[in-house]
Amino acid sequence: MAKRSAVAWAIVAGLLCGAAKPEPATDYAALFERIWTRVDQNYYDPGFHGVDWQEAGRRYRAQLRQVRDDAAFKALVARMLGELKSSHTSLSAPSKSGDQRRGIGARFELVDGVQTAVDVSSLSPAWRHGLRPGDQLLGSPDDLPGPLGSSAEVAIRDCAGGERRLNVERVAMGWPPEHPGWRWTRYTPRSGLAVGYLRVDRFDDGAAALADQAMSELADTQALIVDLRRNSGGNTSALRLASYFMPAGETPVLGLFARPYLQKLGHAPSADEVRAGPKVVGAYTDEAVFKAVSEHGGAAVFHSDALDGRRYAGRVLVLIDHETASSGEGFAWVLRLHTPARFIGRASAGELLSGERFALGQGWNLTVPVHGLWGADGRDFADRPVQPDQAVAWTREDYCSGRDPDLEAAMRAASAVPEAAK
Repeated sequence: MAKRSAVAWAIVAGLLCGAAKPEPATDYAALFERIWTRVDQNYYDPGFHGVDWQEAGRRYRAQLRQVRDDAAFKALVARMLGELKSSHTSLSAPSKSGDQRRGIGARFELVDGVQTAVDVSSLSPAWRHGLRPGDQLLGSPDDLPGPLGSSAEVAIRDCAGGERRLNVERVAMGWPPEHPGWRWTRYTPRSGLAVGYLRVDRFDDGAAALADQAMSELADTQALIVDLRRNSGGNTSALRLASYFMPAGETPVLGLFARPYLQKLGHAPSADEVRAGPKVVGAYTDEAVFKAVSEHGGAAVFHSDALDGRRYAGRVLVLIDHETASSGEGFAWVLRLHTPARFIGRASAGELLSGERFALGQGWNLTVPVHGLWGADGRDFADRPVQPDQAVAWTREDYCSGRDPDLEAAMRAASAVPEAAK
């Protein structure tokens, strides 16, 4: 009797504590329809970049019978979204999905013909195990991702030429990015020359105030290096910083156009149509941007700020690389078209569109580009990279020695500021 009571109480306790229920199986067919419909209703280009979206839906819908797990479903959707050839198109699975694969907290690129560690987070197990920038990966970086908490066997040749095998735990890191993501300082190499350095990792809500603070403290420098390398984007707060380098007055610089406006227009907007679009000044948060576009029927033309005589008078040098993306590229394009700023580094990512994230239920999320971007000259900025004026190629030795060839090139250019500009 006592034994039965103990068992009974154990069962009751489990019920009262809310025993964990298994997650319901994903209905991939229903999820597919939600994804297809979201794109159909929200993708910014009425012509879907030349893709017959109805036909694409039929073609990929027919392949659903082969899907058995989240990984296969994500791969199927990725192929369908890939036909649009647009950035800001992605599907993310729930955090508990078996498809969640993690890396080791290091980034590898092909340098001097070999896979080279170009960035290793000091927070990562990879760093603790001794992986450093410049180390050569003796294998494929595609083999490194895997389940969270599992280990990756990493064979490397270090900068001294020695070979080692590391057993490195896989971790989740990198998002959200560091905040506020801005830092600045000044460098005085000689009397009469002060060089400002401003690093911007993202243009998020709050960036406009940081731009004002940075430019107030760097206003009396004779040259300014704006470092946009690995800038992953943000919003139109980038225009606040850009305004410090532009001609006086409120100048139309960037048009954001959604499907309703573009459908009504019937063609890509011309320079005159961009400049005549609904004027918006000072919309520097995600909410303000989407509100401005919505209130004007799917169109908003963002202008620079007047700034009342606070414009920067020195030389501007901008560092970019293939990870300068989205709003970082928007900032770069604005300076390219409206200022004499000089660009140093490598071509930007070519990922310039305005995306929105849609919750699909059960932890699934879809990102879709909902606004196209046009310049005041009628130029379509969609996923168009910015090319550097001075290209800089890195070597493995640069990474091993801790050199920064981009910054060195910018410092040489800053040091060449003529006496008349000081």
